[in-house]
Amino acid sequence: MNTRPILDNMNVPLLGMALLALFLAFLFALLGTAYILKQARGTVQEPRIRLWAKVGWVFFGVYALLYMGYFYKKAQPQVIAYPFTEGDRALAAGHYKEALDDYKKIIAAYPNLGMAHYKLGMLLRVVKQVDGSVAELKEAIRLDPNLAPAYFALGSILWTRGTAMDAEPYFEKGLTIDPKAPQRAFFQEIIDRAKKEKAGLIKPGSSGRPHLSPAAPGSGIDAPAPGKGQPNAG
Repeated sequence: MNTRPILDNMNVPLLGMALLALFLAFLFALLGTAYILKQARGTVQEPRIRLWAKVGWVFFGVYALLYMGYFYKKAQPQVIAYPFTEGDRALAAGHYKEALDDYKKIIAAYPNLGMAHYKLGMLLRVVKQVDGSVAELKEAIRLDPNLAPAYFALGSILWTRGTAMDAEPYFEKGLTIDPKAPQRAFFQEIIDRAKKEKAGLIKPGSSGRPHLSPAAPGSGIDAPAPGKGQPNAG
């Protein structure tokens, strides 16, 4: 079990919202300044107004630097102690409900931690809540684009449920990040198959592909029956 400290990913949405707010403030200040200077043009007050406008922009620049500095620091990733010990232990013991609760608590505490969404996605895959697993794995990739295992896991699910073409982009991206992955030969086989599917050389999908088994016994987490909120994975 890997218990090394990990990084809580940079909070990009927070940084983006701060930048958007600053841009809107800049836009309103620019339009306001242009309007006031236009009104003052040719009047005796124009030199004084222009001076104060320059002073105002200097203060705005200082404020903008402090504002973005604050949010940039706030959005920076932090090294945190490995938070998955309890969940991993529960999962290894087959206590899936306990593991699910633990991983969800971690996501609540660290919503931008891609690894947390990956862990939850893999657990949902174990208990055959496949749609939820796909959603969590996609979120893990969005938050941590260099998390190779998430690409491999998502590609495997899409191959199991659909065609090699569905899985190809995820396997290719994963191998780009981790070219020495233990299952490289399998991933490459599916990538090669996808190319044949695109070329019309073989029929998309395969009756010989793996099928998802029923939910793990004793999980306490019920998977939706086919046709009731989740397509048949087989």
